[in-house]
Amino acid sequence: MKRIFAIAALLATGAASSSYAQFAGKLVPDFAQIQYAGSNGWMGVGAGYAFFHRRLRTHFQYGYVPPAKGGPLHLFSGAVFYQPVRFQLGTRFQINPVDFGLKGSYQFGNDYFFKLPSRYPPNYYWWKPAFRLHLATESSVTYKLPANAGLRTFSAYLEFNTNDLYMVSYFLNAGSLRVREVVKAGIGVRLGF
Repeated sequence: MKRIFAIAALLATGAASSSYAQFAGKLVPDFAQIQYAGSNGWMGVGAGYAFFHRRLRTHFQYGYVPPAKGGPLHLFSGAVFYQPVRFQLGTRFQINPVDFGLKGSYQFGNDYFFKLPSRYPPNYYWWKPAFRLHLATESSVTYKLPANAGLRTFSAYLEFNTNDLYMVSYFLNAGSLRVREVVKAGIGVRLGF
């Protein structure tokens, strides 16, 4: 009887460690990225996951604006992008003409808040200065690396986005704001694992 319990315990331990390894493997991000500008700070770094044959991806990113560029500011953002179409050029290159996305960004600091401080009269701001919702598009070119490279892909991308505050300001002040004042651009690279 002791032998049966010992074998059962050994099998359960092996199954648990195998399940843990599978779970831990799923936590490893599918890609890492670095982005210049584009509502993610002066420079941002992040990582994320791809789903549904890499048609849908989500990522989280930390951005920073140094004092010399108007900071110091610290931002955290999360995004979801959908890739409706992609084109293969040979066996190594892929072009994504336009991916569509939604982003949320949070800016840290005493001047950025969710709840209106008592120093302001009620309803002084209709928006939350710490949080922005963004509509975004991205175009990218991806190079599939050789199998022995250690990485799966290298992508360069261009992102355009605008946020809730910019859109409302643009439509309420038609004619006084230009599109380039409410649409922000960012460029970046993404490494696929």
